[in-house]
Amino acid sequence: MNTVLPHCRLACQLSLLTTAGLMLGGCTGGSPARTPTAATLAVLTCHDSSGQQSIDSAPARLVNGVDGFMGDTNAHDTLPVWNRNGHRYLAWKAALSVASTALPYRTVSVVSPASARLSYGGAALSRRIRLPACGNRYTLYVGGIFVTHPACVTLAITGPAGKPSTVTLPILVTQC
Repeated sequence: MNTVLPHCRLACQLSLLTTAGLMLGGCTGGSPARTPTAATLAVLTCHDSSGQQSIDSAPARLVNGVDGFMGDTNAHDTLPVWNRNGHRYLAWKAALSVASTALPYRTVSVVSPASARLSYGGAALSRRIRLPACGNRYTLYVGGIFVTHPACVTLAITGPAGKPSTVTLPILVTQC
């Protein structure tokens, strides 16, 4: 009688069950910060940042503790096209840095246009994203603003308490 074959068959069956379980778990798992709907808040952690950076000179455009709001006024630029849920977006890459003095976090929200979205730190497209301040230097988040057409994008930046500050960025338009 061959005793190796039944053991091999059992091992193969267990391997297939484990693989199927991992695949199903991967389809249903994930943190809410990674899969928000456009109306929800994407909450990032310090692990989602690209690390800390020192600022050798004055911030380019510091708004309520967040730096990096530089628009693209060259209407002849060609932005990468990104398709998501049947929508075609122009992806404008714009890293943001949160100042260490902006503890514990800042929330960046799209005010207008209604079709604009944000994505930072690997989070899915959302209209609101929370960026924590981590450590004693500026915390860098790589990502961008996604628009369906060239536009002036208005963002609100808020802390845990206090009124929002707004900034308007030209994305492929000459001025706002």
